[in-house]
This record gives sequence, structure tokens and C-alpha cells, in this order.
Amino acid sequence: MNVLLLVLLAGAVLTLLLTYIGKLLFPKKNGGEETASEPLEECCGAHEVCETDLLNKMSEEIIYYEDEELDAYRNFEENDFNDDQIDEFREILYSLKEKEIEPWLKSLELRHIILPSIIKSEVVFMLVK
Repeated sequence: MNVLLLVLLAGAVLTLLLTYIGKLLFPKKNGGEETASEPLEECCGAHEVCETDLLNKMSEEIIYYEDEELDAYRNFEENDFNDDQIDEFREILYSLKEKEIEPWLKSLELRHIILPSIIKSEVVFMLVK
């Protein structure tokens, strides 16, 4: 009986020791929370997360959304726009479908066009809905 208890106690101590050493050598990321593995290169397209990841991995190709006139505002600061110029951005923004807004923002970024501050607020409101 004593031998059995001694073996169980030794096993428990050995398990605790190995667990402790394992945590020291291989700490988990994100504060100990397990993370999902990264998706494969291809995405099924059925999840909004995958679509967002694909947008981020999109090539540096600039896609125009019938907004070529906005190229005139390249390198403007967000507070440099007058009301008519802001209305140009607004007209294009509200003509886009919801799924086109993020790619449009990426296109503007690649073209070095900064949104007017009021339009940024409207975009955030539209994306949060």
C-alpha cells in the first residue's frame, strides 16, 4: 500500500515538474489564451474574417471606383478640404455598396489620398453598423 501511494505521489510530482518546465520553455501567446491557427492561403469566402484578411493581403494594385477626380487631392491633409471638396468624397462614398467601402479605402491609401475628417467619421459610422 505504501509503495502504491509513493508511486502515485512521485507521478504527480513528475507531472507538475514537467508542466512547469514546459510552460517556461514554450509560453503561450496572448496571455495564455489559445489562438486559432492561421487560415490557409485560400479562403472559402463564407466568413467575414476571411474576406477582411484577403483585403489586407491584396496586391498593391489600385482599383478605381469611378473616383479618378479624387487624385487631385493627393497629399492633402484631412483638414485642408472645403465644403465642395468634401461633398465630392461624400458623393462617391454613398454611391458605394457596403462591401466596396473597405477596398475603396485601401485604394485611397495606395493613392496617398487622405479622407477629410468629417468623411472619416461617416465611414466609421457606416462600418460599425
